[in-house]
This record gives sequence, structure tokens and C-alpha cells, in this order.
Amino acid sequence: MAAKYDDKSAYCDCLFSELSSIKDNLGSFVDQIEMMDEKGGGMFCSHVKHLNELINNIDWKMEIFSKECPVDWNTLGKDSEASVSVPTSGSLKEKDFPSGGYAGG
Repeated sequence: MAAKYDDKSAYCDCLFSELSSIKDNLGSFVDQIEMMDEKGGGMFCSHVKHLNELINNIDWKMEIFSKECPVDWNTLGKDSEASVSVPTSGSLKEKDFPSGGYAGG
């Protein structure tokens, strides 16, 4: 059943949740088949390949969606940095520079 989402973030969160759930359920089927004995699981062994293909396809789709969905940095809480700083060459100490010398092979 489809639901209407007012913002992209809510849609993406729901999408990832649903796809993760489907992936987990398919993985559970694979585990159950692999735990069956030869008599009961023999006829389902061919399903393992197809279920693993579906799991890989879902992984691939989740990777694609992750590039299109916004990242919510607020979920990281106080542990995340507010800004990123890169030291300039003027602020580096002499020990941070590589030493000169033989660089050949």
C-alpha cells in the first residue's frame, strides 16, 4: 500500500526501511532452506540462487537510492562535527612533512 509523503526525507526513510525489511525476509528464507535436510530442502535448493539474486538486486537499488536521497546529519547527534577543517601548510609542524631522501625503487 502506497502512502503520500510530504517531504523527500520521509519518503527515503520509508523506502530504505521497506527495502531492508524485504532483504532481511529473503535472507531468512535462504537460511531456512539451507538448514533443511536433504529430503525436505532438496526441492527448494534451486530457490536459493534466485533469492540471492533478489537480495543482490535490492542491495544495488538501495545503493542507487542512497545517492538520490538527502542525508540527515542531525541523526548523528552531538558526536558529529559542525565543520571540517584541513590544516594549511603554515600550520603544520616540521615533523608532519616527509623527509627528503631516496624516493626511487
